[in-house]
Amino acid sequence: MGSVFDRYPDISRTLYLVDEEFIGRGSDAVARALQMADVLHGDGFAWETSCRLDQVAHPDRDTSWHIERAVMWRALVDRGLRRCLFGVESGVDSILRRFNKETGGGQNALAIRTLSALGMPTRFTYITFDHLMTFEELKATYAYQGRTDLLIRPLSDVPVEEIVSGVHDLEWVEAHGTGRAFHTGISYMLVSMECLIGAAYTKQVVRAGLAGQVRPAMGRQDAEFADWRIGVCSKWAQLWVDRNFALDYTLKSLEKILDGHPRTQVRDARVVLKDAAYTVLGGMIAATEQEPANRLPGRAPTLDMRIRSLLDEEIEGLRDRMAKTVTDVARILPSQHAATLEHEHGRWARNGEWRLINAADPCGT
Repeated sequence: MGSVFDRYPDISRTLYLVDEEFIGRGSDAVARALQMADVLHGDGFAWETSCRLDQVAHPDRDTSWHIERAVMWRALVDRGLRRCLFGVESGVDSILRRFNKETGGGQNALAIRTLSALGMPTRFTYITFDHLMTFEELKATYAYQGRTDLLIRPLSDVPVEEIVSGVHDLEWVEAHGTGRAFHTGISYMLVSMECLIGAAYTKQVVRAGLAGQVRPAMGRQDAEFADWRIGVCSKWAQLWVDRNFALDYTLKSLEKILDGHPRTQVRDARVVLKDAAYTVLGGMIAATEQEPANRLPGRAPTLDMRIRSLLDEEIEGLRDRMAKTVTDVARILPSQHAATLEHEHGRWARNGEWRLINAADPCGT
């Protein structure tokens, strides 16, 4: 692999390890992870992987375990770990139990604070809508994504012992926080749960009487939402995601092959889209709250029109912000990458439609 990368010096020398749990559960987990990092780093590679949040913060582990893990995360970064994906999926305890994540919202908060304080570059995934959620859970989800007490500025000179203790102390958190909302660290906003055939979550949906036609070719099953209002929000959220997907994914793809300042600028450009998505979520909740939970005749089309108007307004406001952002980013990119971004931005700017990328989407997402 190194010899191939040598032929492409403009491409970031980064390997992506497809592993949902890089650290592992054995007694030798830390030593094994560090040894793997040594091998990759020794051959001049940066690398990215994935891991569970309970490898960072765990209520059943003592202080010494947390300190050992904190030391490990710093050591992995020193050994070329460029970024790690963590599946937060929710900060709401009832939703986490439904997803069988075996973590809690408070535990997730401690892990996010710890990682950011250690200077760990992260990607977080978060499921905003699911078919069984209540409206109160949706509002709690919005509140968690907007929390400004989770992302701590990197504290490279602070001992890990202080960080492990400090993440529990709200005064310490406030003194060292970035002030940025958590949603700026979520990889993709406004994601809905997928009903995969045979999955434990899908079985819950079936038991609730919400499941529909099975789509074997897609590996999914149709489903209704327990709260019809959340179903309407999920539909329009997916339309928002799909309308912005090509531009967002172009930025993400550029981020993968760049290093240094250009990569940082591309990451910041994605935050513009995340901010807009969070505004859309808040607007949808406010619009939806005016509707009764029991579906009345004619109310779904009314809510549809109200949310569409909201999205139309937000996408128009986003045009100028993205035009400036893309212009600023393109100035510092290599010419071929700047051309790719400007081309995709032009397609995005000319698009005036709300449509699903996959019109046969089987899960109401």
